[in-house]
Amino acid sequence: MRYFKAIEKKAAETENQYSLVLAIAKRVRHIRSGAPTLSDVPDPLENPVEAALEEFAESQIAYSVKGSEEGAGAANPD
Repeated sequence: MRYFKAIEKKAAETENQYSLVLAIAKRVRHIRSGAPTLSDVPDPLENPVEAALEEFAESQIAYSVKGSEEGAGAANPD
């Protein structure tokens, strides 16, 4: 997977890796529901996971965490 290193770096930088995973999963659901993508994946409806990972890896999608300054709680992709 070509975005593995960038996602791995983001996971290492975050206090709560679970929140990052939740944010990516939520974005995958949005893409599956027909939301437009910001990535260059040829067919995002066929590859929604790849599209979401590319968006996060390239910082096209930011996410925040409710509940604390650094983050503990549910992830919310912006």
